[in-house]
Amino acid sequence: MQDSPKNRRRLVFAAAFCVLAVSVGWQAPAAAAQGATMAAVNAKPDRPAPPANAARPATARHTTTEKPAIRYFIEFRSRNALSYGHAFVVYGRLDPHGKMIDPQVGGIHPASTNTLPYMIGHFVPVPAEHGASDGDLEDEYVSARYRVILSEVEYNRVVAYIKELEASTPVWHAVLYSCISFVADVAKFMGMRTPPTGMYPEVFINNLRAMNNGSDEEITLIPRVQWGLAPAPPPPE
Repeated sequence: MQDSPKNRRRLVFAAAFCVLAVSVGWQAPAAAAQGATMAAVNAKPDRPAPPANAARPATARHTTTEKPAIRYFIEFRSRNALSYGHAFVVYGRLDPHGKMIDPQVGGIHPASTNTLPYMIGHFVPVPAEHGASDGDLEDEYVSARYRVILSEVEYNRVVAYIKELEASTPVWHAVLYSCISFVADVAKFMGMRTPPTGMYPEVFINNLRAMNNGSDEEITLIPRVQWGLAPAPPPPE
């Protein structure tokens, strides 16, 4: 058979037709399958309505960060004075920022602003007053402090004891029962270890803190703030 250009063109057309037929034959089932799949996806069959008491999915709500709860505290404190200082306790609640809310003062001191009863009280007992004295809540006069955080139950027990102690100590004496004796009784009621009471208020509070806060803080011997050898301690955070 002679291989003429006309015969070659016929063979090319025949081959092209076969390729096209095969291609269409493969694509038709694929297209049909794809069409069936999309029809199934897009179909929305009838569904029964949910019952009236059916649980509904939870919707997202805007929530805010919960603030810390109110905390209760007692702070053993000493402050500077014209004499050797004064020791007392401050108690109350702390707001979420650590600021005191309506703080109360517990303590004992001579029942006069005159220095004469104070001097006499070094020899014989003199009538006592309780609670706050001038300068107790002013940070600029603080020479030492030790704050303890309490639960509400613990706090109520300690406050009740402070009130009872104030009611049962009608006289003040520089040695027999002083402001340091009062603070030491409160600390003992709370189960703390206490240093001797015959020392400067600043030294007593610093040593009370060193004996009970679980750190390696050194026992102090002299009132450094009272004597102008160190700055006043900053308020606790």
